[in-house]
Amino acid sequence: MSYKNTLRAVDTEKALGSLGIEFKTQGSYAKFDCPNPDCEGQASIKAYGDKKNLYYCPKCKSSGHIIGLAMNHKGLTWEDANQLLIKNALGVNAKKITEALNLNYELQYHDFLKNKGISEEICSKQEIGIPKGKTMLSGCVAFVVRDETAMKVAYYGIRIKDNNPVFHKSFNPELYLYNFCSLESEGDVYFTTNIFQCVKLIEEKKQAIYNFGLPYLSPNHLALMDNLPRIVFLIEEPLVKTFAIQLAQSHNGFYRFNR
Repeated sequence: MSYKNTLRAVDTEKALGSLGIEFKTQGSYAKFDCPNPDCEGQASIKAYGDKKNLYYCPKCKSSGHIIGLAMNHKGLTWEDANQLLIKNALGVNAKKITEALNLNYELQYHDFLKNKGISEEICSKQEIGIPKGKTMLSGCVAFVVRDETAMKVAYYGIRIKDNNPVFHKSFNPELYLYNFCSLESEGDVYFTTNIFQCVKLIEEKKQAIYNFGLPYLSPNHLALMDNLPRIVFLIEEPLVKTFAIQLAQSHNGFYRFNR
């Protein structure tokens, strides 16, 4: 697993715990003693969302990432530290959202979506568009996220300028699968890590789900998919091995990988 994928995959609190680093949580951050031996300050590391698993100490201005912490704390090489985190710190303990989101953006169709091959009609049906006015998702394509009961739980954004995800700290993408609530009991279900591909599949009248671009399947993703009899994975080649290992260990239905 690459550096960037490891940062996205490992659970911050599990990683810090496995390294023996004491910490306190504060919102979407975990705070711990600065790893710089000459500093007595507190460093903060992002637990989820944008810039996950990157830390910064405001006192000595030092910064780094969770793999570097593992290397220094355990005296490991980069590869060994990377593997240690993957082995011990996948998955999350976050709680699901229990109340419907009482927020409604006015979503507008945009040429960016047209250029992606996504029609205005499917955007209206799936509640997709550029939020009107100044919001936390300004400059993003916003998608309404619903849980498996179809309750609206969040807005998820893809920033137009760089295709990076943006979402509120209360939303944890490892706990949901986009469009899962619309699935029927029979037929192939297409799984993709590209939300625009997912929407195009839906427009083609295919059953499709999306895991918010994560380079792995969380325990909750696996639990949701456990009763799906047939899954077709449309993912990039570097992810196939990781997904296949996870599925072999937990999924009893039929699945295949398509290029």
